[in-house]
Amino acid sequence: MAHYTEEDKKKLIIRLNRIAGQVNGLSRMISDDRECIDVLNQIVSTQAALRGVWKQVVRGHLQHCVYDALKQNKNGDQIIDDLVEHIDKLR
Repeated sequence: MAHYTEEDKKKLIIRLNRIAGQVNGLSRMISDDRECIDVLNQIVSTQAALRGVWKQVVRGHLQHCVYDALKQNKNGDQIIDDLVEHIDKLR
């Protein structure tokens, strides 16, 4: 279960909406025959924005889900295995 404050949720949603705008901008760039390097730069920018959201969610997961499971001795190994499996998908 995710543990986000209302302020954290608001910030994440704002960031995700901005990323959605970047993705829509990429579609327009392709439609408008923009220079390849401009499109590539926008892709890199969008990826960096997504990485920022990913880091924030991972931090919350570690601070709450993993920490709580280890503290309460509940499924800690499974939660860690799930996170390691997720991180392995990044390759």
